[in-house]
Amino acid sequence: MAPTAESLLLQVLAKDGITLTTGLTTVALFLTAYLVIDAIYSVTLHPLASYPGPISTAISRLPWWWSCITGDQVKFMVKLHTKYGPVVRFSPNDLSYVDQSGETWKDIYGYEKGKEEFVKAQEWFVTPHNGVNSLISAGYEDHRRMRRLFSPAFSDRGLRQQRPLFQKHTDRMVARIAAVAETGKPLDMVRMYNATTFDIMGELTFGQSLGKIDDEEYAEWISSIFRAVKVIPFVQIIQYYPWLNALFNYFEPQFIKKMKNNHHRMASDRVDKRIERGSDQPDIWNLVESAQEGQGLSLKEMHSNGEFLILAGSETTATLLSGLTYNLIQNPIVMQTLTREIRSSFAKESDIAMDALTSLPYLDACMHENMRLYPAVPIGVPRVVPEGGRIIDGRYVSAGLRVSVHHYSTFHDPGNFKNPYSYAPERWLGDPLYKDDHRKTLQPFSVGPRNCLGQNMALNEMRLLIARVLYKFDLELCEESQNWTDQKVYALWEKKPLICKVKLAAA
Repeated sequence: MAPTAESLLLQVLAKDGITLTTGLTTVALFLTAYLVIDAIYSVTLHPLASYPGPISTAISRLPWWWSCITGDQVKFMVKLHTKYGPVVRFSPNDLSYVDQSGETWKDIYGYEKGKEEFVKAQEWFVTPHNGVNSLISAGYEDHRRMRRLFSPAFSDRGLRQQRPLFQKHTDRMVARIAAVAETGKPLDMVRMYNATTFDIMGELTFGQSLGKIDDEEYAEWISSIFRAVKVIPFVQIIQYYPWLNALFNYFEPQFIKKMKNNHHRMASDRVDKRIERGSDQPDIWNLVESAQEGQGLSLKEMHSNGEFLILAGSETTATLLSGLTYNLIQNPIVMQTLTREIRSSFAKESDIAMDALTSLPYLDACMHENMRLYPAVPIGVPRVVPEGGRIIDGRYVSAGLRVSVHHYSTFHDPGNFKNPYSYAPERWLGDPLYKDDHRKTLQPFSVGPRNCLGQNMALNEMRLLIARVLYKFDLELCEESQNWTDQKVYALWEKKPLICKVKLAAA
């Protein structure tokens, strides 16, 4: 019988007078010594050793990863900032900031001429299935090129051209809600907003509606996207460690491969069909294809950006609309004031248009307060400090370390906002009670050259959709949706159904 690998190993160890037990003990001792020395270095000599934070997070990233996997990362970070202050070391190489002046946002996410920008931490973004970066994850030069190409589609001029599209899908949403109202059945407003925003972005991105408003059930594609939210932290963990990423790519489970492939194929097939048939409508690809030869996007870049745009342009907007609806219902006086402003400003429903809605101050205040209280992206988006290090919040931070402004903690910091957990639109309207609020620390769309390109579109879309809903309907929250904002966070909120009773408003 041929000798086994185990028997050969035992023979070698025996020849040298070493037992297997002794060998394993030696390895264990070396590993223990390494971990002890690394822990001592992390809390004494590491560049971040002087920053506040618990010892557990200074020596290991495990507490942070556990909070991400369990959906408690926002609670974890709020707890740390409450105890340790506006800057906290939440893992060996990471700092989280609460911006208390509006300057920390600029320090990390802004751009200073002649200096290298802070690059995005690549592990934070799920790598596109085709391996080609989209606008959100592209490097400096590719990002500049892509942003220049997409900018016309999200400009004021582009928005004016796209108004009929927004109006059409809003009409369909209102008609659908009215049909449910007539039956007396409750309605999940999260589902309704998601369907509407996906349809709008589907037509902008693929030149055709996804047809979700009129469906009783989500298509498998859309459903799989929401089911995948819990997977995001695991992907980030895998991508953070190169050795683990390489191992995972080799042994990647078939169900994950299938999920990634399906999402990519659904987006890329629709992009291909849109390009093949052409369009005379003012959608995104008409504006991208009009770029000069040699400066446009490759087909693979179109595919990866199609994947990104359908999510970024729909999920976050639906999240904000859902949160706004909940906060309004939970604050009846605010709801009455806003409803009165909307209904008194328009003689008939067809008069409600994007342009006219920008002149409603209370509506804007309600939206700003909702973005503060329930931000679509509640976590901090990490950036890597560039070569040479940088001054952040008045202190030097070494190159290669990760830094971020934590959205939720900044927007709920009592030093920034009085009564930070109260929904108070009047803080945006000059109420003297809130005169000391640091309003410029509210940056839900981030700042700098990589801020949200579609923020103008998102704000106008939200105004239109919520105004049409409140003009025509009265909403009442069902018992099962009380405490709706008590949600888990896996980079994005894991939204629960928002079940409401909907009635046609009295004439």
